[in-house]
Amino acid sequence: MGEDYYAKANGNPVILSDDRGRGIDGSEIFANIIINKLTERTGRNHGMMPILLIFNGIVYFVAFWVINTNAALMSLLVYVVATTVITNVTDHFESIKQVTIITKNPEAIIQEIKNELKKTCTVMDSYGVIAGENKTLICYINYFELQKMKEIISRNKGTFSTVSTIDEILR
Repeated sequence: MGEDYYAKANGNPVILSDDRGRGIDGSEIFANIIINKLTERTGRNHGMMPILLIFNGIVYFVAFWVINTNAALMSLLVYVVATTVITNVTDHFESIKQVTIITKNPEAIIQEIKNELKKTCTVMDSYGVIAGENKTLICYINYFELQKMKEIISRNKGTFSTVSTIDEILR
């Protein structure tokens, strides 16, 4: 407690840090407060990214006038690149995958999915123009379970499968 906090502005973005150099970024806290207020009023979920961009845009606009313009531009460029990379990486690894498997013998695949992935499937009757009567299995997994699912599918010959990225599942 009782630590002194000060702003650093040596060619980098202005951050609030304590005397040990640990940074505190309040923009995420600010964005969460705004999101909660917007969600209460509208009933819709809002993304954090636009709010962070607006807030940080204001900070950088002020930095143009208070600090060196070149330093502010370089900091803005680093911020945009870092935000884009982090967003793309987290979206990739946190995405939900829908695996659709078309097969004549679903029982073995269903059992392997239950045993190895601890997941369940939706089973639907389907009909293919060439293969005739089939069963279509739909399973939802995360990115880290995808390799195991591919192994299960490869052990069961005569299957056709697709993988799609799902933005959101409503319950």
